[in-house]
Amino acid sequence: MIKKFKNKLIGKRITLKRNLPTIKNATIIFDVVNSDRKHLKPWFPWEKNTKTIEDSFKYLLDTDERTKKGEKIDYGIFLNDEYIGNVGVFDISKEKKSAEIGYWLSSKFTRNGYMTEAVKILEKEFFENFKLNRIQIKCNDLNKASAGVAKKCGYKLEGKIREDAYDEYRKKFSNTLIFSKLKTEYFK
Repeated sequence: MIKKFKNKLIGKRITLKRNLPTIKNATIIFDVVNSDRKHLKPWFPWEKNTKTIEDSFKYLLDTDERTKKGEKIDYGIFLNDEYIGNVGVFDISKEKKSAEIGYWLSSKFTRNGYMTEAVKILEKEFFENFKLNRIQIKCNDLNKASAGVAKKCGYKLEGKIREDAYDEYRKKFSNTLIFSKLKTEYFK
């Protein structure tokens, strides 16, 4: 990408802070994941691989390498300095001028519009400063909360990829919904 990723993005109620690879950040992330496994397990296969603080630290190191290459940026979502979840932009393509947003939130903070705000902060940054033309959000078709965030942010449902992944939690194949927003549909 032409521009450098910002370490902090500020919204009305929340702040997005880049997840730098430190033991402190790994501990904070691990503690939230570990305390909320029941909520995360149905939707995020990575939950089972996050067994220790070291696993979270390795994730942060891997993400940092991809961030340096301009492929991905990961932010912690903070409410009054409390870490409440994660949001990131990945599969960033300067050739296609596109990317994908992914997210998760601690169950204690759902249904308050925090994730909707986080997505809007990121789309503003990437449509305006990185000149993307298209941003997409994908989710399991059973994940009504994740699909709801996409819809509230004005993303259009493009379609459903049928049985594209095996869902270990449900022991069956799952479908993926694809939502997108174009720069022409983005309103400041």
